[in-house]
Amino acid sequence: MPERIVEFLHSIQPAAGGVVMAVLVSALRVVYDKGETRPCRVLLESILCGALTLTINSGVIALGFGPDWAVFVGGVTGFLGTFKIRSIAMNFIARKTK
Repeated sequence: MPERIVEFLHSIQPAAGGVVMAVLVSALRVVYDKGETRPCRVLLESILCGALTLTINSGVIALGFGPDWAVFVGGVTGFLGTFKIRSIAMNFIARKTK
């Protein structure tokens, strides 16, 4: 049985692993924060973090990093959350447009 689990983990694409990591970490973070743990909020935050992970992974690969960074990007995205990622992006854009 454990061999099948290991084979499955090695068979999925790194980007899919990154999305799964983002969804899991963001769901756990929202529940852990206890600010607003409605199921709809947890679900939407998780989906948004998964989508952001796909987007960020494209940028990471375009910068020359390998696809193996996908799980790391997913974990960081899930941990920071959509509000923090948006804040970082808006600050970056504001600095570049000055």
